[in-house]
Amino acid sequence: MTNSAIQLMQIDLDSFGQFIQKLVREELEKHIPAQLTEREFYTREETAKLLNVSLTTLFHWNNDGTLKNTKIGKRVYYSKDEVFSKLKQVS
Repeated sequence: MTNSAIQLMQIDLDSFGQFIQKLVREELEKHIPAQLTEREFYTREETAKLLNVSLTTLFHWNNDGTLKNTKIGKRVYYSKDEVFSKLKQVS
């Protein structure tokens, strides 16, 4: 018969959530090939950071056709290919 112990400790909700996210991420990385984890779309925030522009600039670029977005549900995303194409133009 094995001897098991239960250990109780106080932990705040944010830390517990981060701990669970880390465990889930590690398990998923074991089972999902690296090629499938490559992102095809970026959020507005990620796109703005990559291009070093404001969210307002992204909005205007979408309106004038400079960089088109894609809506999935209520969320706005930018295609990886279009973002890198714009990065090449800027640099």
